[in-house]
Amino acid sequence: MGRIRMLHRLAALLVLAALAACGGGPADDDEQEAAPAPVSADGRTPRTTVDAAIAAARDAGEIDAQTALAYRVFALAGDARLPERFRPAADAAGEPIDEVDGNAVIADLRLAWEGLSASLRQQLAPFTLRPSAATGWAGADAGRVQAGADAGRVQAAAVARPACAANATWASLPGAVARVRVWYDKSRAADLTQAQAIVAAFDATIWPTLVTGLGFKAPLSDLALACDGGDNRLDVYIVAGFGSRGATYPESASTRQSSSFIVVRSGLAAGVLQYTLAHQFMHAVMWSYLMAADQLSYGWMRNALANWAVEASYPGNATLLADASCHMNSNFLSITSRAAGSCAASTTRTRDYGAYLLYQFIGRTMGNTTVRQLLAATTTQLSALAAIEAVLPGGRRALWPKYAKALWNQPPVTNAGRPAFRNWDGLSTVAVLAPDHPTTVNANLGGVAEASTALASSVANVSTRYYRFTFSDVATRSLMVRNTFYPPYKAGKAVSVQALWRAAGGSWVEEDWTAKEWIGFCRDAKAQRLAELVVIVASADIGSTTQVVAATAPTVKRNNIGCWGFSGSARRTDILGSWSSGTISATSTLLFDYKPNGLASLQYNDAATGRLRVPIAAPLFRRAAWTLSEAYTESGCSYLLNASATDTSIVLGGLAFGSIVINNFAESLPASLRVQQQGVVGSRRGAYSIDAGSQRFGLLGSVSGPQPDCGTQYASAPGMFALTHTEPALAPVIGLDGRLKGSWAASSSPDSVVFSWDLAPLREP
Repeated sequence: MGRIRMLHRLAALLVLAALAACGGGPADDDEQEAAPAPVSADGRTPRTTVDAAIAAARDAGEIDAQTALAYRVFALAGDARLPERFRPAADAAGEPIDEVDGNAVIADLRLAWEGLSASLRQQLAPFTLRPSAATGWAGADAGRVQAGADAGRVQAAAVARPACAANATWASLPGAVARVRVWYDKSRAADLTQAQAIVAAFDATIWPTLVTGLGFKAPLSDLALACDGGDNRLDVYIVAGFGSRGATYPESASTRQSSSFIVVRSGLAAGVLQYTLAHQFMHAVMWSYLMAADQLSYGWMRNALANWAVEASYPGNATLLADASCHMNSNFLSITSRAAGSCAASTTRTRDYGAYLLYQFIGRTMGNTTVRQLLAATTTQLSALAAIEAVLPGGRRALWPKYAKALWNQPPVTNAGRPAFRNWDGLSTVAVLAPDHPTTVNANLGGVAEASTALASSVANVSTRYYRFTFSDVATRSLMVRNTFYPPYKAGKAVSVQALWRAAGGSWVEEDWTAKEWIGFCRDAKAQRLAELVVIVASADIGSTTQVVAATAPTVKRNNIGCWGFSGSARRTDILGSWSSGTISATSTLLFDYKPNGLASLQYNDAATGRLRVPIAAPLFRRAAWTLSEAYTESGCSYLLNASATDTSIVLGGLAFGSIVINNFAESLPASLRVQQQGVVGSRRGAYSIDAGSQRFGLLGSVSGPQPDCGTQYASAPGMFALTHTEPALAPVIGLDGRLKGSWAASSSPDSVVFSWDLAPLREP
């Protein structure tokens, strides 16, 4: 008899050697940014779970690490030895939440096992066996063993499982289609009903979907074990008081492949039960694959893939959709991060439960058999990301930008007919904005001439960051985005930058800015009159460097500089020292606009240097309605001329000419063009140059005075009627109101030529 007890004890220890790969372990999150405090869909903050309360006591030094682990095991099994202060409080909404993550507790117990005291090992060893292996595992009082029954717990290691010895407490129902057997406590009538529902779920949906339909391997047979539940089927146990909705227990010493059994909490029904069964079944399926490394080392993939199985089996499952928040609320962390604190329904649930969205995206866009291939690839690949690289065309670099856009889960990616989470299963959760700008940026100038918003200069590997800007002020005219992730991209980093933007009253435009460094918009132009801009920065990079870092921060700059048109008046007044009286006055109403000849906009696009819509020229001259008034006396002769006309630009075949040059984001120009522009207006922001005039000649004026010396007629011409200073360093600067306004004297005494101008910016009607 002693030898039998020894063998059972050895079996328990072998199970413990394999438990870690079922989940748990330390989170591999090395990011500095924290996710926002989660709230549930109805606005409630999740209550503190038992797991969180135990962790808080451990961190405060009230209990040591071994005691904390023991309490978590007790909480999972519903054992009475869990102190009252850590007992779960009644949930106000009656939600069947996880007080502890069962798979994580099982894994952590294995990791710590060798360092546990002998007495603690003796206490915890029974909880590695099947629930039906000892009376009291799921005992009275909703699964809690009374304090006096501790001795029975210790003896559980030597008590036979159902196939080893008869146990009158437990009964089972086999699946007709699914190779499962569901065990329930006959003393609990409701558990029979739940067992029937479990068998029905496996027969009707889970097994046909995942095994028969998609070809995933079935869970391994347990016939090689001494206690196998009576056959080779996957055994599922309904346990009252279980601290987790479900957990999967591997049963061999291997950490790479094993048969397993599942424990499900008594009382689960409907969608929560379906969620739990599909999730835990996929864990059992994963154990059927001989992975290239310990299952625990695949980290985030395990819960992500288990939740994907829920999506594949029960699309739109409400419990699953709640888990999406775990990922959506912390998308800026690497997908490999298993940090807690992001899930709307739990303070302790780790964010990898929401990472199923990646597998859902792959399955919905490439077919669910692709997800099966990704799991199969773990038999040769050492990580989930390596599996993606091996299976998907283009690997992460091709996948991640598409996934990042879909994760926005708002228009335009959710427009009708688009492949989108909201369209697939009604998911309403959306990705949070990046922590450096967690709310929408109001990009209006607010009375200043210019403004700039810097974005984070780094993005974590395999993560996403979202920024949203809104515009409503007409004074915010020109916009320039500098994508400083362009050099890392050119250097081979798998970083991407995409944009979604919408002009006022227009439809959404989607652009890939990954290969662009400078991206401009003219909000005076109707087609570029931004009302909303979303910038999506994503990295598919992996490796020893945990993030992609730009040398300088990306920026979104905007200013009050007009970029579509200007209209206003200009005047040149001449007084010569040789005159005894009088002036020459050339006045004009000028119009400069964006497309004087109907051609494409005057913006610089050069894919080779990463430039899109860079302002290469200011609005060009279209026409001038001018008046020339001459009335002066020189050498006794009086000259008089009054003429007016409207001349169009020589570009349009007319006689007038004109140009405006403005330093509007001059830094975005190629060096050669920037040098030329600065040769005209210098380097100051908003410095400008105007010239305009008419080539109309031969205007005839009258002359009076002594004859024949004065004559009766003379010829004149409008010439230049607008000109700013010709010295670049003295070029005027655009005003706070966006107007081009000023004057200067172009000559010195005794002659005087004064130019003045006042042009206001125009918006394309």
